[in-house]
Amino acid sequence: MPSLRSLLLAALLWFSLTGGAMAQIREGTYAVLGVNPDGTEYRGGLALQTGPAGSWIATWLVGQEQVMGLGIIQGGVLAVSFAVNGRPGIAVYEVERDGTLRGTWNTGGGIGTEKLTPQ
Repeated sequence: MPSLRSLLLAALLWFSLTGGAMAQIREGTYAVLGVNPDGTEYRGGLALQTGPAGSWIATWLVGQEQVMGLGIIQGGVLAVSFAVNGRPGIAVYEVERDGTLRGTWNTGGGIGTEKLTPQ
């Protein structure tokens, strides 16, 4: 059985390697920089707010198009379902140390990527 001293040293080493507590996904606005499956880039904004029963509401505004989605956070990962032009989609994001979210999305036509930067 490890001693208390060993456990404390292991925790100190872990915190020094990870930089302390990991960033949390937060409510607010984000700048969106994305790449479509065909390689074209797009920019826009995203509003992320808490929803009912532990859910999250995501609202993208890209050009003139507004897209709403419903998400959950599990294990530091945000997963959001949405629909674009009648096509269902899913986006999955991981949080980086500075609070930026990086992820991928798919509506059945290939994989796109997004970077969401807190504003």
